[in-house]
Amino acid sequence: MKAIVIDDEKPAQLHLERLLRSDGRITPVQCFSTARAGLDFLAKERVDVVFLDIGMPEMNGLEAAEYIQQLDSNIRVIFVTAYADHAVEAFELQALDYVLKPVSSARLTKTIDRIIAGMILLSSPVAATAEVQVSESEADGVDTRVPGLLTFKHLDIYRSLDQEAEKHKWRTAKSQELFAFLFHHRGEWVSKEILIDKLWADVSQEKGLTHLHTSVYQIRKLLKEWSMTGKLEYNMNRYRLLSGNLVSDVEQFEQGMAYADVTSDNVDSLRDIVPLYRGDYLEEHDYRWAQAKARELRRKYVELVMDIAEWDMKHGRSKEAMEQLRELQEREPYAEEICRLMMRVGASMDDQQAILRIYHSFTLTLLEELGHQPEPETIRLYEDLTTK
Repeated sequence: MKAIVIDDEKPAQLHLERLLRSDGRITPVQCFSTARAGLDFLAKERVDVVFLDIGMPEMNGLEAAEYIQQLDSNIRVIFVTAYADHAVEAFELQALDYVLKPVSSARLTKTIDRIIAGMILLSSPVAATAEVQVSESEADGVDTRVPGLLTFKHLDIYRSLDQEAEKHKWRTAKSQELFAFLFHHRGEWVSKEILIDKLWADVSQEKGLTHLHTSVYQIRKLLKEWSMTGKLEYNMNRYRLLSGNLVSDVEQFEQGMAYADVTSDNVDSLRDIVPLYRGDYLEEHDYRWAQAKARELRRKYVELVMDIAEWDMKHGRSKEAMEQLRELQEREPYAEEICRLMMRVGASMDDQQAILRIYHSFTLTLLEELGHQPEPETIRLYEDLTTK
């Protein structure tokens, strides 16, 4: 196995190189004093392991590890740090290992044992067979156990679309929010500065970077362990999330909303979309950056239910239409357009009492809770329907 050492302290370089040569199982190819120099070397040469110091000027170990992963995700990164709490907090989920300075021979031996054990496992016949089976299954289109993401009301990721599928337990609330934010902007590059400003504005820049990298590593671990085809990419101080085979309720909802009119051909498929909307987009998380999207999706949901209800009313399903509108009015109690459609549905059933109840209940709600009267259009419709 080949390795390089990246550390801005020359004595630390020489000490680690001496220990590696003494062990004999890893050949240190070269030592570098800056992350940029090490990355330039990795762009041209292949190595198996990088021993990477955390605290370096210009580009620290955190950022350098991001670039290393982009160059070759198979490279094992071993962080070297003088701060145990720093290492445990930020790197335990992504790095193969971390060692504390000054590095001891016994500790380095354990690290090398771990590296070799991991390489043996990946190259074993069992692992190779499993990879072939997964590939064949995907090629045949047999494996339908794709991961699922729910974003309406609460963000949850499930290992598959099965009802009994395992739900991911987020290690921190911020890693969950980072995933939500990147999924919200899926496919788009988002700079580190924006991510820190949106998610960690209440801490120092340095602390924000640490939290960002910790959360990034947690997300990448999730993608890998649950065999997702999506990727969290990094380039030029920016991140982007490619969702891959992740099936989400919001994407299904938005795709279904690409209809011009409700017809006999699409009404059933549109009905199937309605239950996806379990609540407002990321409602229970109260993310400020998601509020505009939440309002847009809520508007589309209201339009969808009203369109289906109007189609039902025109096709002899007024009772079903009224039930849908009552549920919708519970979400939107002050919506004039819902009240007007409910009165029209009541008229289609020739139910004057229903029209009276709907109008007076709505008027009372507006007066008691908002101090408002119904809009002139609503009043005129009520008068037209009750004077016939």
